[in-house]
Amino acid sequence: MTHTSSTLYILGAPLDLGAENLGVDMGPSAFRYQGLAKKLETAGLSVTDLGDIACKRRTEVPVGDPKLRHLPEIVHVNEEIAAKVEPVIAKQHKALVLGGDHSICLGAVSGASTALSGNIGVIYFDAHGDMNTDETSMTGNIHGMHLASLMGFGAPELAHVHGDTVKLQTKNLLHIGGCDLDQAEIDLMAREQIPNFTMLDLMSYGLGKLLPMIDSLCKRVDNVWVSLDLDAIDALYAPGAGMPNQKGLTYREIVAIAEYIGKRCNVVGVDVVEYNPLQDIDRKTAGLATELIAIFFGKQYSWYTQYLADNKKA
Repeated sequence: MTHTSSTLYILGAPLDLGAENLGVDMGPSAFRYQGLAKKLETAGLSVTDLGDIACKRRTEVPVGDPKLRHLPEIVHVNEEIAAKVEPVIAKQHKALVLGGDHSICLGAVSGASTALSGNIGVIYFDAHGDMNTDETSMTGNIHGMHLASLMGFGAPELAHVHGDTVKLQTKNLLHIGGCDLDQAEIDLMAREQIPNFTMLDLMSYGLGKLLPMIDSLCKRVDNVWVSLDLDAIDALYAPGAGMPNQKGLTYREIVAIAEYIGKRCNVVGVDVVEYNPLQDIDRKTAGLATELIAIFFGKQYSWYTQYLADNKKA
């Protein structure tokens, strides 16, 4: 289901203003330093790196409204991300946006949705809901609000990034891996009947109930964006997540889900967020993220494919 002639465009968004997780702004440069583009090319993808969106440092930006911390700069950065992503998707290429904190998903999906006239679904991996608004958030951190904003809820400054239209229909979201959901988010998902599959669901049913949900989404829309917060993965496998999670998805589970998505869905874009290289151990988090990116786009990359590529050169 992938466009064989398409190019994967990488865009870095080293924004850390949406959260209090210092260190995630180093994510894009750390991925590049560890050879992300070359590894994805080994997997069979044609890759072009667009560089980074300019993001101001925390010391340069006032907090402003405590209910919407750092709002103007976060809106500005997401407008820039959307402006870069839209033409990539409009030309039937693919996009990979590297965070930064998860608020960068707002611009990434807004750009893709605009390019596709709203014909898009989002598969969203996160231990948290990210569906608070300025009225319900206990922290004022925007990395917990942007998903609500994409669906048209909350502060208009966020909901109207890259145009006033609603970027994501509630029925076209599939939230996977929730284990630390706020009551306001639980209430929103229930009220709007938002498809979701929590860690409790996984423990109760295995993957048997999730796979039909993925199929259903990919029948409703022609295009899918995957948003991966690394805290959806157990800290054993992703110690470099901004907020390491002791009860997340195992390696086997996340890879199996990713393979299913890569085979069954037309994935046009992926964002990978909340990577803090200072917390990583033996680069295992970055390595797993690289593997998952390739798999989401219908390819394979692992220590074994790299081993084969290295021996082929020799």
